[in-house]
Amino acid sequence: MTLISKEDFSKATGLCNVPIPGLTSMIMKMMKINRFNNIIRDANNLEGEPFANYLLDTLGVIIEIDESDIANIPTEGAFISIANHPYGAIESLALLSTLAKYRPDTMFMGNFLLKKIPNLSNCIIAVNPFEKVQDSSSISGLKITLKTLKDGFPVAIFPAGEVSSFKLKTRKITDRDWHPVVGKIISKADVPILPVYFHGNNGFLFSLLKTIHPSLQTAKLISELFNKKGHILKIKIGKPILPKEIPANECN
Repeated sequence: MTLISKEDFSKATGLCNVPIPGLTSMIMKMMKINRFNNIIRDANNLEGEPFANYLLDTLGVIIEIDESDIANIPTEGAFISIANHPYGAIESLALLSTLAKYRPDTMFMGNFLLKKIPNLSNCIIAVNPFEKVQDSSSISGLKITLKTLKDGFPVAIFPAGEVSSFKLKTRKITDRDWHPVVGKIISKADVPILPVYFHGNNGFLFSLLKTIHPSLQTAKLISELFNKKGHILKIKIGKPILPKEIPANECN
């Protein structure tokens, strides 16, 4: 069984819109997609936190977080975890590992491709970052997210919707502006916001790929997993922010 097929990879990266024969297959090989598929197979039936921990251990990534920050994670009820997206992959695993350990009922809004991985399918609310807000899967993801929060479960979101990249204006590697649907979710859900910050990034050369074509940067995310051995990922979790403390214009 191929977990990430050529068709899925092409759609997830936007390469389906680039009419060059054989391009997807070539990039999948360059970006180590097959190696990733093999690691997922070796995880067998692990799910949730154990699955994330297995991948992080296999990749050699070490999570560093203060116990005082762990205490900021609400022990019950719905909340929205909002995090920056500096790496694109390892922080997603780290967030799953951290939140699911203390709140195993947490759901994660993520790329529809993650839903294709059986080990993650039960905790992913699938969206397509290449679609517009009014498109079907984005609307479906919004409805599922709001229902999940209404039912009392936490939802983790990377509001930028894509990995951080170099901004010429600021001369820094930062997240882009939040996806507009995130403000709607925060406004309508009326639940506490848990701010999460990941230190570091993939580096300037990775960011340059976006200037060539955004699809190249997205495609490179998998191979970026394999150069993080021994990497210490520092995480900061702030105190929950109540909805009434957020100015109305900040949610629109």
